[in-house]
Amino acid sequence: MKSSNFMRLTVLVAIFAVIVLSTRVYAEETSPDPSSVHNRLFTESGIVTGFGSGSITEGDYQPILLIWHLGIDLKKLFPELKNHRGKLTFFFEPQVNPVVNPETNIECGIGLGIKYMYPITDRLSPYIMGGVGPHYISVVTTDQANGFIFADTIGTGFYYFITENSAI
Repeated sequence: MKSSNFMRLTVLVAIFAVIVLSTRVYAEETSPDPSSVHNRLFTESGIVTGFGSGSITEGDYQPILLIWHLGIDLKKLFPELKNHRGKLTFFFEPQVNPVVNPETNIECGIGLGIKYMYPITDRLSPYIMGGVGPHYISVVTTDQANGFIFADTIGTGFYYFITENSAI
């Protein structure tokens, strides 16, 4: 009963966060002054979701990923990057990830990292990224420390731009 209520609360918080964050992103995209986007500290804002699956000694481990990606264009801090076509970004990724198996648990934390993106065409830009950050996990397993851990992430992918400031 206790873990069922915890899971419901986690899902409600996640739904609320997605609604609030989606509203903010929409409001930024419809700003009357498009040049104001370049004057902001955070030049990237997006939501990363997914479903993970892995194995631990106690069984399958299955988190639902709910991550908010916030990026700062480093051209503001390093003037020598201004004429470079690529984009170097420092990012923050706060996250709350409900775990549905082996039993109801939670992961939460923040990732900090660097991402480099280079446009191939006006619409297609590959990227590479890496990050690390403190996290809390509630699952008790013999495979890793319980409670406080550091999570590391590396990745690569592509952005497909739908408009000048919106991509998938």
